[in-house]
Amino acid sequence: MLQSIVLKPMGAFCNLRCKYCFYLEKQALYEGTPSGHRMGEETLRKMIEQMFACSNNPTFVWQGGEPTIMGVDFFKHAVELQKHYAKGRIFSNSLQTHGMLLDQQWADFLRKENFLVGLSLDGPQAVHDYYRLDALGKGTFQAVYDSALLMQQEKIPFNVLATISDYSVNYAKEIYQFFVENDFLFMQFSPIVELDPENSQQAAAYSVDALDYGRFLYEVFELWVKDFDYEKLKQKTSIRWFDSVLQSYVGMTPDHCIFHKTCNDYLVMEHNGDIFSCDFFVEKDRKLGNIHQTSLYKAFTSAEHTAFGLEKANLNAECRSCEWLKQCYGGCIKDRVRDPKDHGHNHFCESYRYFFKNADGTLKEFADLYRRYYQ
Repeated sequence: MLQSIVLKPMGAFCNLRCKYCFYLEKQALYEGTPSGHRMGEETLRKMIEQMFACSNNPTFVWQGGEPTIMGVDFFKHAVELQKHYAKGRIFSNSLQTHGMLLDQQWADFLRKENFLVGLSLDGPQAVHDYYRLDALGKGTFQAVYDSALLMQQEKIPFNVLATISDYSVNYAKEIYQFFVENDFLFMQFSPIVELDPENSQQAAAYSVDALDYGRFLYEVFELWVKDFDYEKLKQKTSIRWFDSVLQSYVGMTPDHCIFHKTCNDYLVMEHNGDIFSCDFFVEKDRKLGNIHQTSLYKAFTSAEHTAFGLEKANLNAECRSCEWLKQCYGGCIKDRVRDPKDHGHNHFCESYRYFFKNADGTLKEFADLYRRYYQ
C-alpha cells in the first residue's frame, strides 16, 4: 500500500539560486508565473483524504522548490485537515527546507506538530557558500546555520542534508567534524550528477567524480566508526547511507530506496495535483495522472508506476555479476541517465565498489555485533 507521498506545494519555485539545483527547471512545465504555482484548497484536501484511504499511517513529505514560501498558515491548515481525515489514526509530517525563512513562529509550529525537518546545509561556511547562493549571488550559510541553532534550541528534530559536489567532495573530514562539533548528529549526504544544461553531451561541471565520492564515503565512514560506542552498541552520529548499508548487512530491508531491488515505494505530487513516480523524474512523459481525475491509489497501482519501479531491476551484465550487487542493486535510477559517458550504467558504481571493498570487513563485524546484541 501507499505509505508516503512527496509534495511540492510551491512547485519548483525557490527564492535561492543554488548552482546545482536540479528541480528549479521544472517550473517550465507549468504555465504562469512560477511564484504563483501554489497548491490550492481542493488539491490539498483531495490529497490528504486519499492518503488516509490508502494508508492507516501515512507520511507526508513536504518539499520544493521551497515549501516554506507557502507560509506557516498553509501548513497549519494542512495539519487540521490531516487530523480531520485521520479519525484518530497516526500520521507523520516531514519538511525539507533551505531554512532561510524559519523563525520563532515556524519553530513553535514545527515543534507542536512533531514535524521532522531536513535542513539543507552543505557543511562549514566555505563549503556551503560555494554553490548555495541567494538570488543576489550571496552565500546563505549564516541564515541557515542560525535556523539550525533555533531548531536545536526549540528541540525540533532535524537532519542536515549535505549535497556533495565536485567541490565539497574534497572536504570530507571538515564537513563531518563541523556537523559533530555543532551537535548536528543526523546527516544525509547526496552526491550530485546532473546533465550540463548548456551541453547535453556531458555532465554538469559541479557533478562529483565517482572515485572521489567513493573516497569521500570511506573517509567519513572511518570517522563514523571512530565515534561508535562499542560498549553500548550505539552510534554517536547517524548517517543515512551507512545506516541503510548496515541494515542490508544485518539482513534487514534498508530504509534508503537506492538500496532496494525495485523503486516504487511512494508517489510525488506537484502543486496542481499532477502525480509522478519520483521527484527525479517529474517529466511530461512520466506523469501518472492528476489527482482531480486519477486517485492516488489508482496511480500507485498503475502499470506505469509498476513499470517505473521495475526499471531499477533492469541491470546490465556488469551489475548482475558484481560481488556487491546485494548491497546496492544498481543504485538510484537517475544516476544512470545524468552523465552520457555512463552509457546507462550507474555513475556511482565505482564509488560503491571502492567503498565496499574497503569497508566490507568492518561492516560484517558490525552486523555480527548487532545480531548477537538483538538475538
